[in-house]
Amino acid sequence: MNFRQMPASLRRLCFLSLPALTASFGTVNEPNVLGQHNEHEMVTRLAFQCSGDKSDGTCFERRSLDQLAGYHLDFMGIPITGGGFNGAVGAPDTLDPVPEGPDAHCDDADFLDIPGYPQNRSSATAALQRCVDHLRARFHQAMFSAEQLLDDTGAVRPDMVDLSNPFGGNCVFAFPTLQNPESGRAKCNVIEGLGRALHGVQDFYAHSNWVDKTDPNQPISDVNPPGLARTDRAAFVVDLGATGPIPSDQIPHNLSTGCFVLADKTPGEGDCAGRITHHTLTKDHGIIHLNGTVGEAGPDTPRTEAVPENFQLAVEAAVEASRDLWANFRAELRKKYGPVHGDIMTCSLVRDDPARTCHNHALAIALDKSAASIDRRVDEVGLAIAQALTSGLKFDGADKMTVVEFDETTQVNAPWTGPPVSKHEVDQIHIPDNQPNIGGGLALGIDEVMNAFPDSYTDKGAVVVLTSGFVRHEYAADTLLQLQRAASKGIRVHYGCINMPPLTETDVLLQKQWLECAPGDGVIPAVLKTGGTFSFISQEQDINSPLRFATHVLEYGLTAVDHVDEQAPTRLHPGVTPAVMLSPTHTTQRFSYTIDAGESVTFNAMDRFQDAQGAWGCYTLALTSNTTQEDIAKEVRCSDTERAALSVPFTAALPMELMLVVEYLNPPDNHQDESSDEIILTLEMQSDQARDEDAEQNGVLSMDTADKADKLTSDGGPTSAASLTEVSSSTSVSTGEEGAEYRHHDIR
Repeated sequence: MNFRQMPASLRRLCFLSLPALTASFGTVNEPNVLGQHNEHEMVTRLAFQCSGDKSDGTCFERRSLDQLAGYHLDFMGIPITGGGFNGAVGAPDTLDPVPEGPDAHCDDADFLDIPGYPQNRSSATAALQRCVDHLRARFHQAMFSAEQLLDDTGAVRPDMVDLSNPFGGNCVFAFPTLQNPESGRAKCNVIEGLGRALHGVQDFYAHSNWVDKTDPNQPISDVNPPGLARTDRAAFVVDLGATGPIPSDQIPHNLSTGCFVLADKTPGEGDCAGRITHHTLTKDHGIIHLNGTVGEAGPDTPRTEAVPENFQLAVEAAVEASRDLWANFRAELRKKYGPVHGDIMTCSLVRDDPARTCHNHALAIALDKSAASIDRRVDEVGLAIAQALTSGLKFDGADKMTVVEFDETTQVNAPWTGPPVSKHEVDQIHIPDNQPNIGGGLALGIDEVMNAFPDSYTDKGAVVVLTSGFVRHEYAADTLLQLQRAASKGIRVHYGCINMPPLTETDVLLQKQWLECAPGDGVIPAVLKTGGTFSFISQEQDINSPLRFATHVLEYGLTAVDHVDEQAPTRLHPGVTPAVMLSPTHTTQRFSYTIDAGESVTFNAMDRFQDAQGAWGCYTLALTSNTTQEDIAKEVRCSDTERAALSVPFTAALPMELMLVVEYLNPPDNHQDESSDEIILTLEMQSDQARDEDAEQNGVLSMDTADKADKLTSDGGPTSAASLTEVSSSTSVSTGEEGAEYRHHDIR
């Protein structure tokens, strides 16, 4: 772990031999001569690497992490000395023209409680204070520089965060006399201050006796000082937003860091004669793996030669303290610049393309409250879906969400997050009496998204429409107009068409007819063209259908910047029947379902050509098992054959993952003159086994939350958006029976 600069004589040698790479020295990968394994880089990567390509808001994506941690280069497994990039965390070791002094590395705070020791506790504490003050200055350099990340409207400034060029796009960390937080890219300036502070924090654990253990086979002395073997973290080196002297109760009496001179030896020489030296305490060198394990320690590190676990203890402490410092920095950003701007600043630092991915998100939920929906429980099911969405999303201070209600008119309910952004009725939309004003509700939802963040809603906004539909086809024009408007504005629409419950005996006696939700001619493809989803929601699944619909929307991607794996199949959920669009340019759609042993399922595909949703066409439907690699069924259908209804049943003998592939076909020869564009299908999956825990295990809510949502849909529970707010605020994080946190969806 190169937590310390290399000796000056060796630096001069490297400088003369590799003059073009002098900026890369410091945290280098040169084990044979220097004994270094780019330890600062590896500690920083271990602290801040992401498990996938996308940051969760705390880890750094690849290019951004390169700037903070640096990177090294090998050739056929042989390290290239000086090859790569030092990164901000290695900047204090860089020749510019000399490395930063002892304050940047927490050196010279040595103390040993024996008579005649050359430095007393007070002088050692003063040296430690100089280190902490230096790290505080770097911390505040980063804080001050963050102001330039955003413009006056709070939007990310592309010129200040761009790291798009992998060849020469790295940050340039300035010479000490040229460090100016108002020059250069703000992201680089912030990362520089943060990285230099991290360097000192990591060095503290490598250069001190805070975590290490003394050699039990030798007496306590300047060559074998006491080890504190502490498992807690030193607050004064991570709470860098603090001011004033380090509280005396935070400094253990026997705390020591090593005295450093160029002739760094054990025992000490020159000014370090008779003192605990850097060489004596150092745990700088060793192999660190990105899975958290360490390899061989050293060379030339007496502390780890005597107690081999000392290197690992220093690495673990440095990783944990680095994360603590980063958490404190994020909290200070929110405190200084406010939660909205602070969160976007954080996003701009951890994301590789923040100008595209770090704008504010706005979600409007348009809820059908029409009289026609009451006996179909649409308002209750809609509220349960809204509850599932709010519990499943992880909003930060930069995001806003509101509820729009519509019947024959429209209105904005009090938003759950953020101040009201508009409050008006849509009065230019024609709708017949006693029909839900779906077009009006959608229009107002779009307005809310646009007005929430006028400069940054494109691709970051969504409207979720929850309705019973039942719109006569000739009344769909206004809805289509608003869907086209949403598509042109980059706002996704997710349409939940809620089917009425099964008929009761009373309903049958009253000769009531069961009706499928009817969105109107052409509405389904128009919804899909916004980038959103369309699903029929069955109430036969009781409370689980709303939860599963919310899960389906979140898995698909609420907004255009909520990245999902486009190659991954869409999961099918009982009670949720999604719509599928096939065309010559989008020929294949894949779906999956994990089936239990003994479970029987039926996949029902319905061509919506007869409903004026899509064009005439042909398609294949193939069902296979990913587990056994078995081809189960393959069928071909065209739009003019029995309404193209297709059912594929299957009973599993063992648990397996089923894959359903729907593929566009060119029309047969005798139909060459027919239109064969944009085939619209719906795919229903029915199971003979109840999946009461499906939504909780794989989606958005725990049973505790589901119980609360159930109260919204039965026995006279609360049915207003205001009462839903209370439930939402109390169930934003859910845990299972064994305390495991359920997955939430980050919409940054």
